[in-house]
Amino acid sequence: MTDLTTNHLIKQFGNRVVLDDINLTLKPNTIYGLLGRNGAGKSTLLSILANQITATSGTIS
Repeated sequence: MTDLTTNHLIKQFGNRVVLDDINLTLKPNTIYGLLGRNGAGKSTLLSILANQITATSGTIS
């Protein structure tokens, strides 16, 4: 298994920026917690990582 890495990930809905320049590396066989208030973009990030929606810009590898 390899790392899951995001580089400069941005997601916009209309004029609203939901995710702004997210750089993240997730290692295999590790448990992570994703915390934040309502509307912070947690579900949007997971939906992009699961390829359910597309990012506005940035890369995932």
